[in-house]
Amino acid sequence: MAGNVTLTASMRTNLLQLQSTQSQIDKKQNILSTGNKINSALDGPTSFFAAKGLNQRAGDLSSLKDAMGQSISTIQAADKGLTSIDSLVDQAKGLTTAAYAALGNDAASISTRKALAAQFNTLKDQIDKLAGDSGYQGKNLIAGNGMSMDSTSASRAAVNTITGVDNARVTNVISSDTYAVRIKGDGSIEGKTADISKTENAHGFVGLKLSGTMSGTLGSFSDVQIEVRGANGRSRDFIVTDGDESRTISYFDNTQTIEAKLTTAAATGVAQVSTVNVGGTIEEGDIFTITVEGQSFSYTATKGDVAVGQNASVNVATNLRNSISTALIGTGRLVGKDVASVSVNASGGTITLTGNSTAGAVREMTVTTAATNALTKKISESFASGTIVSFTVDRRLLEAANNQGNGVSVIEKKVDLQIQVTNSNGAQVTRDAMNDRGDGKLTGGEQAFTFDSGTVRMEIDAKTIKKAASANCSANIVTKQISDANTSNDLTVQLNERNTNSITVTAVNLTTSGQGLQMDAAQNNWMDRADIDKAVAGLDHAKATIRSASQQLSTNLNIITTRETFTKEFSDVLTEGASKLTLADQNEEGASLLMLQTRQQLGTIALSLANQSQQSILRLF
Repeated sequence: MAGNVTLTASMRTNLLQLQSTQSQIDKKQNILSTGNKINSALDGPTSFFAAKGLNQRAGDLSSLKDAMGQSISTIQAADKGLTSIDSLVDQAKGLTTAAYAALGNDAASISTRKALAAQFNTLKDQIDKLAGDSGYQGKNLIAGNGMSMDSTSASRAAVNTITGVDNARVTNVISSDTYAVRIKGDGSIEGKTADISKTENAHGFVGLKLSGTMSGTLGSFSDVQIEVRGANGRSRDFIVTDGDESRTISYFDNTQTIEAKLTTAAATGVAQVSTVNVGGTIEEGDIFTITVEGQSFSYTATKGDVAVGQNASVNVATNLRNSISTALIGTGRLVGKDVASVSVNASGGTITLTGNSTAGAVREMTVTTAATNALTKKISESFASGTIVSFTVDRRLLEAANNQGNGVSVIEKKVDLQIQVTNSNGAQVTRDAMNDRGDGKLTGGEQAFTFDSGTVRMEIDAKTIKKAASANCSANIVTKQISDANTSNDLTVQLNERNTNSITVTAVNLTTSGQGLQMDAAQNNWMDRADIDKAVAGLDHAKATIRSASQQLSTNLNIITTRETFTKEFSDVLTEGASKLTLADQNEEGASLLMLQTRQQLGTIALSLANQSQQSILRLF
């Protein structure tokens, strides 16, 4: 065909060789640029698909490794929370040790234990908050499985309807139970025998007694305090306190007086006239004495003499006059003496003594007086709580006592009132206001009753609890499961790419609830050693639970960490195996490229020579 160019056989051969060489050069350059000798299935289907399978498995394992890493972080977050909780439990145990050291019924020891109990409750709250804050990416391995138990609202309301009872509840619920609450007692009041004896000795009291019946509206479990002030020979104050109510009684003021005066001196034929004036502040028991012609006449003021509306001076003077008058008649002591008559001023409390007179003789009459404080004083005070405090003050014992009888004494009040709580197994816990302090004594405020299944708590109003006892009130409080367990906090970790091997880290409960550490709040402000013992038992259980949880977390962490390391290393093995199938030897491929390039140059030269041969033929024309 016109226009076609015909190549010689040698030129066509050279051209085909150059094309083949260029194709091989392009392949070598592609290998060198990618680093792979197999870049597609066309390059080697067997190696290509084998390497692809290995790489895909390595990629799956790499993803699993990342998930394992996050799981490890979740466990480590839980472990940090566990370690902190363990530290707080140790601190709480230190508080119980301090509370044991402060055991005692004095006000300072009681106050110290109350403060320590409050600190214990603060640590308990912080443990719960730490457990709640230890989650990682939505998983909290120390927050438990969600199961919880509590008392029913209806049963709480039933107990709260009892007069004097409020905020009834059950804490540290370990298992379901039913608790029967009963209030009983007649409310009669008495004082602790040892305290009464100690108070009598300290202040010169006799017959000290606490009595009465607790009020149903203003009742009180408060101790009775008696304080004595003053000095011998001066006014003495007796301050009796029951709860917020206080009474002050003043005695032995030494202001009572009795004074004799000579009005008319005896003379020949003139009778002596003397007056005796009774005055000052007269108290029951004050003693007044008139001595006439060596004969003494004494009178002790009575309660009636000093009663409101009475003229105590006139009453005392009248009684002294009566005694002297009796001695002037019959065989009386003053018959034949120099005393003729005695009279009293009905309005002024003045006694007039008139002597005998004889013509030619002077008949003098001796008159002397004395007044002393009462040897004893009876005190009886009634308080709104229903408490009656009564005692007799013996002045001689008071003045002989240490510090002249001054000081403060406290008498522990005992009341016949009990709260009994019985669970469904028949176990019974009683708090009794008749008990000594430190031995399950019932008081106002929160009261706790501990069982194996939980702790019943209620607030007691001392003012009105007597009404419930009088009515023998009772009610039941019931506990049950209020939420089911779930696995939302459990951590499942896949350990291979086929999902045929996994490990599940089960969440543990390190809250202070009955389903967790079983670490209850401080009971009864640690008033009793038994209350502290219960706190220690709870802490021991908490330590054991924490130790078990720590071992569980550590075991799972070690397993997952080991699998993570294995997965990483095995993924590297797979990747390396895939590389062996597809990676090119850079040195070998570079040498091949160089050889091909040399071959290409030689082919180009050969083609050029063949072309020159054709040109030589053209020159012939």
